[in-house]
Amino acid sequence: MNGLADTVLGAGVERLWQAAGVAAAFVAVCVASALSGRPKTQEGAAVLVLFASQTGQAEEIAKNAHARLVAGGLAARVAALGTVTPEQLRVAERILCVVSTTGDGEAPDNGARFEAVMDGTLDLAGKSFAVLALGDRNYERFCGFGRRVFDWFRRCGAVALTPCLEADDLDAAVLAQWQAGLTQWGAGAVAASAAFPKWKLVERKRLNPRGSGAIWRIGFVPDGDRLMWRAGDLAEIETLDGHRRDYSIASLPSEGQLNLLVREVRTADGAYGKGSGLLIRGLEPGGTIGLRVKTHDGFHAAEGKGPVLLVGAGSGLAGLRPHILEALAAGRSVRVVYGERHPVNDAGLCEELVRWRDEGRIALDLAFSRPDDGQGRYVQAVVGADVAAWLGDDGAVMVCGGLDMGKGVEAALRSVCGGAWVDQAFADGRYRRDLY
Repeated sequence: MNGLADTVLGAGVERLWQAAGVAAAFVAVCVASALSGRPKTQEGAAVLVLFASQTGQAEEIAKNAHARLVAGGLAARVAALGTVTPEQLRVAERILCVVSTTGDGEAPDNGARFEAVMDGTLDLAGKSFAVLALGDRNYERFCGFGRRVFDWFRRCGAVALTPCLEADDLDAAVLAQWQAGLTQWGAGAVAASAAFPKWKLVERKRLNPRGSGAIWRIGFVPDGDRLMWRAGDLAEIETLDGHRRDYSIASLPSEGQLNLLVREVRTADGAYGKGSGLLIRGLEPGGTIGLRVKTHDGFHAAEGKGPVLLVGAGSGLAGLRPHILEALAAGRSVRVVYGERHPVNDAGLCEELVRWRDEGRIALDLAFSRPDDGQGRYVQAVVGADVAAWLGDDGAVMVCGGLDMGKGVEAALRSVCGGAWVDQAFADGRYRRDLY
């Protein structure tokens, strides 16, 4: 995610692991001995921990749960919800789901394939399950996907260990309930994650001084730690009020600093966003901030040597830029479709892309939504019929930016490449998205 993620993520996950004890009353609804006396299978884990995560928060919580279950001596397996098979569900004794909702009630990419499973039913009588649903009450269908998952398991005859736990903006009390439940279900303790290391602000430059929506490049260097991350990974900061915000990392470690592209966010009352306000207005040059690098497996580079189409808009360029550099270094053909608001006022964001195009390194299509002549267009309109032949059978697609833009790009690709190609690219991991 990028600067617009000011509206999304909340209270710190590590702190919540320590807060689990405050919700002891929650565990009264659980069956304490449910797992302790049962056999632990090698092929099918007694406990299946599933996650559906767009930006990594649900995945992180699920992996913590898995680690705790293993520490408690339980046979447990963790996997993305979209990869689980009906047979794996049938052989598991207990199924724990950590499920994010993206957009207005929709499934994250790594959970979307489970929608087809939920079109039918399975006989899960005798199984027990729990669902931790992550969402944002600013959306009408708050935790919509998580609720559908919960209702489906109940329709299949599985017994709910607790009502669906719905966490708005990573609500600390709800996550503490989840942690207390894990303890009751046989999980052990694991070491708490380290505190956020300090990073020093070394650069802050507005890339579109005349643009209507300010985007800043903000650079950091670590305080003693070496630079280490992969293209597609995220930088997570903690705001002054203890909330968390994720931003796509716009540079590679070889460039010597960690760069972000942050769109300045203003609320209806004129206040600055908690994350962007801190990064752009609250942090003095040379000052430090707590920041940690987060692995974002769902947006790592696709395997293979085929051509790569990268599509994004606005601060979504942050998530694409490292992938462009990696693909070029690997000798892959690169085509970029990038959109901004105005061809002159926002041209600074396109300068590096234009230079790479002029040097013959990439193919580039630009789309501007608010030109002076009123003939604006969005990136999905630039994904033309020639893209299908250019991608071929082994091409990869990387998309970063707003959720509506991502939907438009998918529709365009389905139109020009065919639905079968898009579905196969998703299944093969050749179509990857970081949408917010």
